[in-house]
Amino acid sequence: MTRVSVMRGQDRRVFVEDELPLSVGGETCHVPVPGLRPEGPVAYLGHDLGDIFIQPAERGERAVAIACNGVPLTASRWIVGGDELTIGTVRIKCRTDGDALLLEIDEPPLRGPAISQPTDTADQRRSLAAISRTEFTPRWQTQPKRHGVRIQPRWFVLIAFLGVLAVGAWYVLTARAVRVETVPATGSLKVSGGILTPRIGGRYLLRPGVYTVTADLEGYIGLSESLTVDSTTPATVEFILEPMGGVVGFSSRPVDGATVIVDGRPIGVTPLSGVELSAGDHSVEIRAPLHLPFTSTFRIEPGDPAFDIAVDLEPNWASVTASSEPPGATLSVDRVASGSTPVNIKAEAGERLVEIRRTGYKPFSRRIRVVPGEPVDLGVVRLEPEDGLLRVVSQPTGATVTVDSEFRGSTPLELAVAPDTVHEVRVSLAGHATYATDVSVPSAQRTEVRATLEVLTGEVVITSRPPGAEVLIDGISRGTTDQTLQLGARPHQIEIKLHGYIPFRTILTPEPGLTQAVSADLKMEGPAGMAKTITSPQGTALVLVGPGRFTMGAPRREPGRRANEVLREVEITRPFYMAVHEVSNREFREFASGHLSGAFAGYNLEIDHHPVVNVTWEDAARFCNWLSEKAGLPPVYTVRGGTLIPRSPLPYGYRLPTEAEWVWAARYPDTATAQKYAWGSSLPVPLQGGNYGDRSAESALRGSIPDYHDGFPATAPVGSFAANALGIFNLGGNVSEWVQDIYAFAPTEPGTVQRDPIGPPTGPFHVIKGASWMDTSVTEIRLSYRDYGNTARPDVGFRIVRSAQ
Repeated sequence: MTRVSVMRGQDRRVFVEDELPLSVGGETCHVPVPGLRPEGPVAYLGHDLGDIFIQPAERGERAVAIACNGVPLTASRWIVGGDELTIGTVRIKCRTDGDALLLEIDEPPLRGPAISQPTDTADQRRSLAAISRTEFTPRWQTQPKRHGVRIQPRWFVLIAFLGVLAVGAWYVLTARAVRVETVPATGSLKVSGGILTPRIGGRYLLRPGVYTVTADLEGYIGLSESLTVDSTTPATVEFILEPMGGVVGFSSRPVDGATVIVDGRPIGVTPLSGVELSAGDHSVEIRAPLHLPFTSTFRIEPGDPAFDIAVDLEPNWASVTASSEPPGATLSVDRVASGSTPVNIKAEAGERLVEIRRTGYKPFSRRIRVVPGEPVDLGVVRLEPEDGLLRVVSQPTGATVTVDSEFRGSTPLELAVAPDTVHEVRVSLAGHATYATDVSVPSAQRTEVRATLEVLTGEVVITSRPPGAEVLIDGISRGTTDQTLQLGARPHQIEIKLHGYIPFRTILTPEPGLTQAVSADLKMEGPAGMAKTITSPQGTALVLVGPGRFTMGAPRREPGRRANEVLREVEITRPFYMAVHEVSNREFREFASGHLSGAFAGYNLEIDHHPVVNVTWEDAARFCNWLSEKAGLPPVYTVRGGTLIPRSPLPYGYRLPTEAEWVWAARYPDTATAQKYAWGSSLPVPLQGGNYGDRSAESALRGSIPDYHDGFPATAPVGSFAANALGIFNLGGNVSEWVQDIYAFAPTEPGTVQRDPIGPPTGPFHVIKGASWMDTSVTEIRLSYRDYGNTARPDVGFRIVRSAQ
């Protein structure tokens, strides 16, 4: 029971669950009892989980006696239909009326024994007190005992009643009160499923489980949803009733098969009918190839009759006509094949890529702009036959190849040429006769040209004063002065040296049929053995680099500058000798005969007088120790913990330059301001500025220095290009170079000067300095650029230095 109904004569008042508890007493109370004074209540009516109980008010001087079924009330008591309450002289009958407890107030005074209104006499107070202390004895306990074991029927009623109470208590304790609502609200809401679905007030008392919620409301789609009740179910569960929709059809003109998208979801293609949609606002988009999309919105009201949406799609195409010579080529628009020439197709408006392809011919491509309704005629496209492939090889390799007077690379080389056309091919190499031939390559065929280049020589007379000095040609001893040599017609480095004298060096290119002379006027060395130049056991010249103080690194605002190029002050206190060129393949193979510098992208890196590459830092250090041993000098590098490291202090043997020594020789060759590049301090790279990533290597490097050509797609001979002020070649370009220092990025304190720095003692990488033939960016071709590594590379070699005694 969730309501209390009070009936007094013809007057009836109903109280719902949320209004309880109710006061019972005088006329000012919720339930007024006739004959009572208007002051406070004498009792209260309350509820708990749908059951009604009565609770006497606290007793006082003016308290009124209350009884239930003739038994005085001293504490709260449950009230059920059939109970009878007496308050003073008023009888109140209780009965059940649906989900309400009906209280009928009988106004006439009680007949016979009754509990009357108390007076102020002491006897009556004692009588009332006696009544209040009387224990309640159930009626069945006052009946005379009967002999025998016959079970009275009312016991069954009692047991059944207690069972019902137990089940009810179990149900109440294990159930959850849930308010179920719909939006909008409806009176047809039902919850079914489970054992019981009692409804108390506006809530259902439901045990854990799955229930079905149903509801109907005119103009809305019937609701049938499941409801899971568990510990997480909220106190109020709300269901949304969807308005009834309508039926819509879609059609498009002038084409069928257009895609219909409603509320962002494709639902079919036109013509489309019988589409059921919910009431409310909807968006529609209709798309068809070669037409502009149609977009709009519409609204369906509940109960609307079926209707159609018919749209006229606006054309968004134009015809494209093309033919080809020869015909039968495939025409594609945006890489989608659309037909064979001659052809007339429809192309969607916008920027389009048109391609025409036929086997054995070069593809034709053109970008066109298609405007709706404006035809495009490409006319007759004459397809050119596919190029032929020409392969050029030479002996020796590394020769320059020109085709029709245009430089195309160095041997070995493969390139595409126009087919069925006579091409002039010339293969040239310094010191060799040029090979020339005419060749025609069929379309889509391969033709090879093999050129054996004849060595050209010129006569060179070599003399010296004093006479008898040793002559070295390209580092190889050729006897003493005062002799005539036949040398290849290419640049040669000629060195004339005599003990106690400063070596003489020059570069000469002999010319066939012409006698040339080299005369060396040797000067004696300075005191204490500080010669301007010395010679290694392999004949390599090393120039003296004096001490000095300078700044390493690059300023923050320098274009291309990296974070590891921190400015720091450095001082070189010990003079040293630095080789004028990198160690060559021939020189390194004297130490390691099996070494291979290899090739890169078809370019040969094995040429004798080109710098050695694909060597590790340890390979370079071992070469230096080998060279020291040949010169009778103490080795610089020793093995410690399985790793080569420089000894300290540095002995006078051959070694790699420290990073500071390399920078001092490269950036400050004339002890003036620091040079930014090997040729100076500004861009662009000047003609013959060095061997960098130029146009000849663009295909292999996938990029190049714009508009720069140095003639060497890979490495160049050591000693190529111009030397710096100290007479040292290729500190920028040709190959990058290992230096002695272990790589670190540790800025120094401002104001401090590092003297003869040699880097940290340990680390996984060594510093690499100088640009190479593979470098194409402004960052890499700067002399301040710092690279590092621990593996061999096709663009990294080294040069040697030696401390001056």
